[in-house]
Amino acid sequence: MTIRNDLNGLRMQKPGAPEVYLIDQGRKRHIPDPLTYNNLFRDWNGIVQDPHLNNIDTGVPLSHGAVLAQAQGDAAVYLIDNGVKRHIASPATMDRYYFDWNKIQRVAPILVRSIQNGPTISWP
Repeated sequence: MTIRNDLNGLRMQKPGAPEVYLIDQGRKRHIPDPLTYNNLFRDWNGIVQDPHLNNIDTGVPLSHGAVLAQAQGDAAVYLIDNGVKRHIASPATMDRYYFDWNKIQRVAPILVRSIQNGPTISWP
């Protein structure tokens, strides 16, 4: 197995398999269902088909219902996943990960502050 940081942000699938993964921190993270996928990404286009997907280390799956969030009045955008918030470092990172700007949920600042910090998501 291999950690593939060069693939971070790609959505990948083994040809013929229904499972879709997000490559994050060099590991493939299973996207558990269409609801979670649609909460995060622009559309279903651009998923990379790779017969060697099993050669990439497996990470913790995205949590069911993971979302993009932003505290009202703050520019920072976060991926809320598995009980932690991960700052998305830049517009280039949002684009690389194919996250959808229109799906960011604006919430009260106290909600964002109450969630534990996780590692920053950045590209490159």
